[in-house]
Amino acid sequence: MTKSIAIIGLGVLGSAIAKFLLENQFQVYGFDISKKALAKFNNNEKFYACGSIDEIFHKESNILLCLPSAGSLHEVMQAIPNGKESEKNRRLLIELSTLPVDSKEKAREIAREKNIQIVDSPLSGNRVVALQGKLSAYLSGDAEDVQRAKPFLEAFCNKVTEVGDYGNGSKMKLIGNILNLVHNSVTAEVMVLGMKVGLEPELIHKAISGTFSSSAVFEGRGKLMVDNEYAVEGMNFSTPIKDSEFITKLAKDNFCAIAYISGRIAILFICYGTGVSGFRRSCCLCCNRKECKS
Repeated sequence: MTKSIAIIGLGVLGSAIAKFLLENQFQVYGFDISKKALAKFNNNEKFYACGSIDEIFHKESNILLCLPSAGSLHEVMQAIPNGKESEKNRRLLIELSTLPVDSKEKAREIAREKNIQIVDSPLSGNRVVALQGKLSAYLSGDAEDVQRAKPFLEAFCNKVTEVGDYGNGSKMKLIGNILNLVHNSVTAEVMVLGMKVGLEPELIHKAISGTFSSSAVFEGRGKLMVDNEYAVEGMNFSTPIKDSEFITKLAKDNFCAIAYISGRIAILFICYGTGVSGFRRSCCLCCNRKECKS
């Protein structure tokens, strides 16, 4: 039996999610302001390109939102049509984007005004794992909406964790991203110091992987450093720099010191300034080597 879902936002991550769902017996209704993004699915008979947000809301009750900015989310929320209070199966928005908590709260306010249900469920992972159906989701919202959204998330995520009240998903994602950012830049430092004392990158990666000192970031991005492979689609510096702004705001709003990550963020900007902004963040290795004059 073919299942169906809609998705608004077919960028780097959204298009990968749509592709995986299409390959796994889903009919997908999609909308994006970019005709080029929609055109990538022209040859897939299970993909239906919608011409507007209004059209997508009339085609499908369960709608994924995968958007690049708070402004984009606000525009989408303003454009969605009002639901009817009497509707037995109200429209459900499953908001997947990594954005500030207050942006998600504003989206919920608009959803309530329009009789639309919404859950906050940002994703952990990138395009590579999205194409494999191995993303993780931090699912938050009203209990009934969470249970309705969960099967759809499980269709393209290998881990879906319920984290409580609406907005907790974004809080969990942002604090988790602190580890992501720190592990990435520290992995580069480990590689550079190891090479400077005469160790081969391949040996460093092999020896540390799987030990107590290792991490998923070290094993994944460290391998890219070993292979000197940085030009992977959708994995450039714009995402961590954007996320670092959200993390800093969350800490500031809650009077919490995050001193260690501040140094990691500085490294991101150093890398950005060296002209590697189009490459994936694992090329922190290159930047660290330049700083160390290796």
